[in-house]
Formats: sequence, structure tokens, C-alpha cells
Amino acid sequence: MTIASIPDDSVSNKLYIKDLRIDKDKVFVKYKSTYNQIPFVEVELNIIDEGKCATINGDDGTVLYRFSTGWLNGIK
Repeated sequence: MTIASIPDDSVSNKLYIKDLRIDKDKVFVKYKSTYNQIPFVEVELNIIDEGKCATINGDDGTVLYRFSTGWLNGIK
């Protein structure tokens, strides 16, 4: 299993993503962050900017994380 470790800020916090899954036209990953102690959770990614970026959104639609879709290549 490969886990991508994405820098999240300038003080060493990270976003971890793994287990990329594509179901029809939806993209899912499991993610966790160094901001809290929540274990990996599966979420649907929102692909934006003509496929160049992805976002993980909260239940209310707020963008929690935004990152380049290039990070997904390492976990396919």
C-alpha cells in the first residue's frame, strides 16, 4: 500500500491520502491529517480546475484541503 504525504502548511503538518478508488465518474480516497487524531476516513474528491486540482470538502461544503491531482498518481 502506498500513502501520499502532502505538505499542508509551513509548520510540518501533512495530509495523508491512500486507497484511491474510482467508481463510475466519482473518485474516492482515504485521508487523515496531522491536525487531529482521526483515523483514515474515505471521502469523495471534487476534481476542479480542469482536472489539475482536487478538494476534500466538509459536510457543509467547506473546502478542507486542496491539492494537485498529481499526488494521486503515486497511489494508483
